Amino acid sequence: MFFEVSVNLVRGKQSPDTHLPRATTVGEEYRRKDAWVPMERTRRVLAAKASRHSLKTDLEMLTMPGVGAEQRRALESESFCLQVLVDEEEELGEPIVRCCREARESCRRGSLTPSLTPNERRLRELVHMGAYGAAINHTAMLLSFHGQGRGRQGHPTIHTPQSLQLWYIRIALLVKTKSLAVAQAEAQPFSQLEKPDIFYQYYPEMYGGRTGSMASFSFRLLLAELPMHAGKPKDALRRLFCMWAAIKRMLNNLKQGVCEDGSATELEETDRAESLKLWRSREAKVIYSIINCACYVKDYGLAMELLAQLIEREDTPKHMLLSALGRLNLQTGNIAGAEICFNEAYLFGSSGVRELVDRGLFATAQGNFEEACACFQQASSLDPSNLMILNNWAVCMLHDGRMQEAISVLETAISSKPLENLHESLVLNLCSLYDLQSSKKGIMKKFALLRQISKYSADAPTTILEKLYG
Repeated sequence: MFFEVSVNLVRGKQSPDTHLPRATTVGEEYRRKDAWVPMERTRRVLAAKASRHSLKTDLEMLTMPGVGAEQRRALESESFCLQVLVDEEEELGEPIVRCCREARESCRRGSLTPSLTPNERRLRELVHMGAYGAAINHTAMLLSFHGQGRGRQGHPTIHTPQSLQLWYIRIALLVKTKSLAVAQAEAQPFSQLEKPDIFYQYYPEMYGGRTGSMASFSFRLLLAELPMHAGKPKDALRRLFCMWAAIKRMLNNLKQGVCEDGSATELEETDRAESLKLWRSREAKVIYSIINCACYVKDYGLAMELLAQLIEREDTPKHMLLSALGRLNLQTGNIAGAEICFNEAYLFGSSGVRELVDRGLFATAQGNFEEACACFQQASSLDPSNLMILNNWAVCMLHDGRMQEAISVLETAISSKPLENLHESLVLNLCSLYDLQSSKKGIMKKFALLRQISKYSADAPTTILEKLYG
């Protein structure tokens, strides 16, 4: 069982945005959204393209991705399930075996059924139903239409906003399913999206005078964070600081009266103000990612320093940042510092669910589990879909000697909204509670949980499978 002391300031979507870009209009909104400062070598190539010089681009300056080998999680879980049947049938009895067979059949019907007509709508459906393995396979088929399918890595290709968004979805899903080796291998050709063929200017015949990056800001941020997911947080920090430096240059260019990329295009004051607003908000997102990465490597000094900088800004939610700083102090054992931050957060407007969670975490740090349970219960009644609150409430009940109530809270959450609440952290805590029960009863409940996972979420992360079969 584990607590969740969330200082993650970016509450990302459960799944990546699966809508592919369609618009080709060159307007101020698109110029602002697509803006990026290319590195000098890329700038020279783009300038040559704009002047229609027949300059051949070196292969090392091209982005040449391709779909590689994939981990088929549904197949892995099915073979694992078969092994359980072979090894445990006599010991566990027919009811469990039947449950496991039903789960296996559900997996086969759900995530392993191929789509005969790959399209964006089907991709959205697969992601929504939690069939992430099938969605990953679907992106492979869609990318093959762009000449970037299996075996195409290392071959020159033409990029479009649609193909790059497909790559963003695919790599985000690989990270979500913890297929990190595949994600790293397939992300490698993109590097940090700095090569010239990622920019509209590289294709003047296709996009005319449109400028900027065809790759979304979300894709750029995902690639910067990817090493952290793969256990290389220092590489992630280096990439994130490089990204932050580029955004600082863009903001400085806007303040000096030129465009984000330094070009002398004249902007209306209202457009310049909107650009500054957009890129300051994106700068904050990068800083949030740096803070999360710093916490990952336990560099709490850096995390606190950056949080303090954000608190001083006029355009940031001070009550949320002070709350996060308080939770960070709890993680470092500075209870007095946490209390100061929580009190300041309250003065800046922290109330409702956030205040209750802060109070619950503070009570937990003091060992007052009865008060913590009361705070988390009240917070859960205000925000029933918040899984972090449910997890912490259950853990506090366990520490307060109320194990059966803790199990009931998590089971009720899953049964009431299985599609939304079959989340890794909640399932792992529930499995840990089952482990504390009698051996056979706990195993029976685990397989019942497996049946729910196979019915509502076609692909379970490896950590869940290991816990279910452990």
